[in-house]
Amino acid sequence: MFDEKPKENILESEAEQMIQQENEQETAGNLPNKGNPTDGGNKKLEITASSIEGEDLGQGDPLPPIDPTDSESPVNKYDEETIVVRRPHSTVEVTAAAAEAPASVPTLWRSGRTYPTRQMFRLGASPAYLAVLEEPLTLGQALDGENAADWKKAWESELNSLLMNGTWRIEKIPEGRKIVGSRWLFQRKQDGRFKVRLVAKGFSQQPGVDLHETFAPVAKFTTLRVLLALVAENDWELHSMDVKTAFLNGKLEEEVFMECPEGLDEVPGPGYACRLIKAIYGLRQPPIVWYHKIHASFAQHDFNRSTQDYSLYINYDRMILALVYVDDLVLAAANSKEIGWIKGELAEEFEMTDLGELTAFLGLEIGRVRSQRLIALSQREYIERILLQYGMQDSRPCLTPLDSNTRLQPCSAEAKDGGQSEGVDLELYQSAVGSLMYAMLGTRPDLAYAVGTVSQFNHAPGLQHWTAVKRIFRYLVGTKHMSLQYGTRTCHGSGGYSDADWGAGHDRKSIGGFVFVLNGGAISWASKKQTSIALSTTEAEYMGMTQAAKEILWLRVLRDEIGAFRLVASMSTLNADNQGAIALARNPAYHASTKHIDIQYHFIQNLVTTDQIYLQFCPSTHMIADIMTKALLPVSNVKHLEAMGVTTGYGPLR
Repeated sequence: MFDEKPKENILESEAEQMIQQENEQETAGNLPNKGNPTDGGNKKLEITASSIEGEDLGQGDPLPPIDPTDSESPVNKYDEETIVVRRPHSTVEVTAAAAEAPASVPTLWRSGRTYPTRQMFRLGASPAYLAVLEEPLTLGQALDGENAADWKKAWESELNSLLMNGTWRIEKIPEGRKIVGSRWLFQRKQDGRFKVRLVAKGFSQQPGVDLHETFAPVAKFTTLRVLLALVAENDWELHSMDVKTAFLNGKLEEEVFMECPEGLDEVPGPGYACRLIKAIYGLRQPPIVWYHKIHASFAQHDFNRSTQDYSLYINYDRMILALVYVDDLVLAAANSKEIGWIKGELAEEFEMTDLGELTAFLGLEIGRVRSQRLIALSQREYIERILLQYGMQDSRPCLTPLDSNTRLQPCSAEAKDGGQSEGVDLELYQSAVGSLMYAMLGTRPDLAYAVGTVSQFNHAPGLQHWTAVKRIFRYLVGTKHMSLQYGTRTCHGSGGYSDADWGAGHDRKSIGGFVFVLNGGAISWASKKQTSIALSTTEAEYMGMTQAAKEILWLRVLRDEIGAFRLVASMSTLNADNQGAIALARNPAYHASTKHIDIQYHFIQNLVTTDQIYLQFCPSTHMIADIMTKALLPVSNVKHLEAMGVTTGYGPLR
């Protein structure tokens, strides 16, 4: 299906420019709180209010006295390790209780500083972040507050749609039967639209009574990236559609009673509820009900479901690919005629919204330059939102996500008992790591090792771990404009890369990682601590190659199903930088020094012997997967970013 040869497109490296910017920041000498070593680094910092409002700050300039009752005080805007004093985005009221508790005010000394982490971030970021949201929580707030007319119109539209589709019947509640709650959700879309949706409180459903099967497959990020890489290479049409009230298209098999929604006038009286006929958002089984419905529709139009990703459908006769994520559809075809055909067929069966050419999907911004056969994926809006959410939008950028000279260690029991880990909010830490993880899964393979490292301390984070999380945010401040691009045609081309860092974990387990590149951009990556301790570098690399081999098999079957047979050689090649591990995989003979290795890791020997995978030596200087196993220096970090197709956006994403 995909056999056309791509055009060449070479991007210039920007490593020197980024390093030059970092050097300029380091040599500027005007950081507010860095201090002049010759002026006595341990004296308390003081400064006039006018300097904070706009005047330049020199080295050693003091900070103002701290007044906890002053909402404009910089203490509420000071972030440890970010070296930034920011003016507040909005006025924050401080309660009288807080004013009477001077012990809770952080001490701004160069040594021995303590900061209430939760208070810093919540007070500094929440007002600005909530100002962006400004969404009502109840129907009463929506109809009585600002934009009441717009919210009422959206609410009436949703309610009428539910009634017209016969979503429920008003019936008397059976004796002893527990009903499911309901509520209205209000959301302001990025394009300015007002969206209201009725959801059921499905957490109260009882398995075996009103709940059975719940799992429904959704599109994998890897599948999406493979599809976009091939579309860019072959200059296919790429469009998207949205299914309106998708869950209402499926009928429930279970008997579910839901509380009558607020604003419904058809309720006879107490003791009555809505018996749901069709699936509704919030229940636990609607995703699988809707999936069966859309699957039957594609099967009726001669689409074959992929065995590797149940959300991918392929029509070989018309050369159409369809990727489904709940109610969002990505359509790719060789020409616009086939795109028009599948859109028309879907519109006849479901109420659809034609979104035209694909520009966004699952929070990913997608830009395209068809003249250069290039597609770029970015999460800039998402990154800016999480930076604002955690109060890091004005932090000083850094060039790497983790410090290469620092190794994180778990908090000892003595440190916890001594209070050294106080001030780190567990919920806030886990939320921040989760926010970073979504960016890593979507378009930022350079975050894989850093996010994996800080995730190991989710159960008991300390100040060193929180500092590492904030450093990742600072890295995103300077790289939020970067995008993952396909069509860049780097010197590495396509193929797989596997690497491991022996004994790099705090428990002496090795860190393994792999990267697979297609059409100049990364399509699959992983950074994972190995489950057993390796006794040598060769063993660590050997076990890492086995994990990469499993990904190769998955990608090969997906490639064959899509019809990209031209990629047989490149997608079957695995590059490694350890000659011993390559020799061990190629030679299945008995070795006394390797008899202790778990049998699962010898899986790669069978793949190499049967010519399913080809091993190739790659010098360590060109090993792309090195970024998945350790913290790198800025020069190496930028080099590997370019090899993976992660570079500054241009064209529609600049």
